[in-house]
Amino acid sequence: MQILVNINTPKINNRNIQTPVFRGKSRELEKVLDGVIKKSQINDSEKNLLINKIKAALTDIFTKSRFIGEGTHNVVYKITKKYAARIPIGERINAENIGDSFKWGENKFKAMQNYFGEAILTLGKLQILKNISPHLPAGIPEHLAKRYSENSKKEYYIKKYLPKFSNISQNSYNKLATDLALLNEMKFGTRLYGIFDSLNPNNIVLHEGNLMLVDEIDTLCDRSYSNTTAKLLKVLINRATKDSNSPDIGNKKLKLVRKIFKKTVLAGVYADLVHANSKEDYKDWELAIQKCRLNISAYELIEKLENLSREERNPYKRMSLADAYLSKLTVLTHSNI
Repeated sequence: MQILVNINTPKINNRNIQTPVFRGKSRELEKVLDGVIKKSQINDSEKNLLINKIKAALTDIFTKSRFIGEGTHNVVYKITKKYAARIPIGERINAENIGDSFKWGENKFKAMQNYFGEAILTLGKLQILKNISPHLPAGIPEHLAKRYSENSKKEYYIKKYLPKFSNISQNSYNKLATDLALLNEMKFGTRLYGIFDSLNPNNIVLHEGNLMLVDEIDTLCDRSYSNTTAKLLKVLINRATKDSNSPDIGNKKLKLVRKIFKKTVLAGVYADLVHANSKEDYKDWELAIQKCRLNISAYELIEKLENLSREERNPYKRMSLADAYLSKLTVLTHSNI
């Protein structure tokens, strides 16, 4: 459902200013959203009510206590447990400058069960989406990376990120890779395909035991099947923040890096992702292999995985064969660490 309307700034009187605001206006907005979100069509009265409730809640939403996270281009704040607000970094949104364009999200990615980056609705530069907070981003959260020293960032990565993400179930990794396989099959126009932002590890988060893909999907020309296993390795192994690679962790926690590597690769095998689609992808494989201290080249490892996929079409059997191979590879290199 997509509706374009003109917005008139609601009148504000002294009585409204003096009423309690901290949670009430956000909850009122949630109630209105619940009432219209599943409708195929809403009337002018419902539109105006929704717009006014959004404007009334803006002051409550954009506060430090409501901050959820920051991506490459956007920052997200909590509205309620159900809903969140996303705006461009550096934007100041209020009732006067929010704009006059209102539209519903197109729900283009409904087939992707673990994707929560698509807006429910957009009002000017404000987007409302489902809230999956609390969550833990992959790598180092951007807002922490901005104020942490290099030692503090390394400590966070080793003590917080690696244990949490290495302990996530293989099934959750598989579901995330399956979503990327579905994304590879989607077209968004002539020669236009979707790709997730693999530069920023925070675009993958852990929520209630599941890996979720967040932030908006970008489009590019003539590059189908660009969501590769290499892109997952880049996010989950190679990067710590959008601006830096993961730190050298030595031997002590190497087993955790290898666990994440193995689960990521097995997920790519399970979902039958293309493992590498460019020179950059091969470089990401080489870097991930280096971080895991495995004695094998990217080309050799990818060729082995591709041969397994050609020989076995059942995803579970294919994954089992890859699991045995990777386990053997890890054992063979264990004496070198």
